[in-house]
Amino acid sequence: MAVGLSRAVIQLPDFAEMAYKKSLADEERRLREEEKQERKMGQRQREADAFGVKQSYYEKSFALEPGAKRVADEAYKLFQQAGIDYEKTGSEEAKIRMEKAAGQFNQVVGAGLAVSNAVNQEFETFKKNPSAFTAESQKVANQAYSDRRNIDFQPVIENGMVFINEGGKKVPISESIYFSANVQPGYNTLGLVPVDPATKYLDPRDYASLQVNNFKDTDGVRIDDGRNVRYNQSALTTKARSSYESDLNNNPSLMEAVILRHSTTANGSPPLPQQRASIIAEYNSNPELLKAAKDNYFKEVTTFMPQFMPAMQRGVSPQPSEPSKRDEELSFFLENSKPTPGVFSDGRRAIRFMSPPIKDIEIDNFNYTIKEVSFDKKGTPSMVITDSEGNVLKNDSKEFKSAYKEALIDMKPYLSKLRAISMNELSRKQPLP
Repeated sequence: MAVGLSRAVIQLPDFAEMAYKKSLADEERRLREEEKQERKMGQRQREADAFGVKQSYYEKSFALEPGAKRVADEAYKLFQQAGIDYEKTGSEEAKIRMEKAAGQFNQVVGAGLAVSNAVNQEFETFKKNPSAFTAESQKVANQAYSDRRNIDFQPVIENGMVFINEGGKKVPISESIYFSANVQPGYNTLGLVPVDPATKYLDPRDYASLQVNNFKDTDGVRIDDGRNVRYNQSALTTKARSSYESDLNNNPSLMEAVILRHSTTANGSPPLPQQRASIIAEYNSNPELLKAAKDNYFKEVTTFMPQFMPAMQRGVSPQPSEPSKRDEELSFFLENSKPTPGVFSDGRRAIRFMSPPIKDIEIDNFNYTIKEVSFDKKGTPSMVITDSEGNVLKNDSKEFKSAYKEALIDMKPYLSKLRAISMNELSRKQPLP
């Protein structure tokens, strides 16, 4: 019997449709995975941004000193690389490197800005009042400030650390003097030294003037026998030495200044700012060296003291007569005249006295007025003389020479006093303003 064929229809699977649906599912899974990874990377990027390194770099690093700016550049590169690695991989190791790099960068920028601000402020203070700083600082200030642009730390990255060259040694940022919170003159400051009020008389000439003024009228120094007044130099020196020792004991900064002065003389040059503390400690631990510093300074002082001693006065009456009108005029002028620094045409420094009390001088029915009297360091007087129309006479003119000669006679009673004032002022490093 023959077998009959079944008439049932067999439904074969549509492989093309199956493949299409699978591809859709795979694409959907891929997109979901990409979105997931993007969300993770976005989160990691936000974590990196949270350190504020990028914003800080673009907003603050420009204000750093050039040398510090180059270090900040390297520290920023280190952070960027660690951040990229962390964003891509999310590995804990990359995250630790990123955090470490951020810390180094923030130290460089934070400390570097503090240094830059301190140095700029220090220099601005100097420019406003140079005399508030020591003579040594006045000499080096401008060059020291200019040299800051040439600082080269030669930054390098090794094993995730920023290293710099400082003082001839390669050190990590964490051990740097410049990028630390500790003040180190000459490294993270300009190193200028203000004048300490306690050492204002450190210059031996000035200190000698102070001691003479303090003791010239004391018992034993000023000797008045009723007719003459003289001064005992030996007694003055004894009193000055006692005062000097007291000043050293009461003003440690004065003692330190005397030590540094002695060290400068001994070595031929002033110590660097970073050397001062060790030099002072060395002297304080060596009694003989300390005594030498004290004695040498006072010896300098005594060489200047005679310049400020009043001259011996002879024939002084115990009951002086009533001052004349002329004496009163001279006394008023001397008390109220202000010695003014100036410079002669040939460059010599001078001290000027304006409108001296000299009457107009009449020569051949012409009147001449003494407008100014000046003295150089030798005590030689010079004058500015005008005619009745206010024209200044030339020094080589006949009229000037005649008026000058008469003026010297007229000012003879106080010529020596003006000369003494002038020479005293010119003996200073800087005349009174």
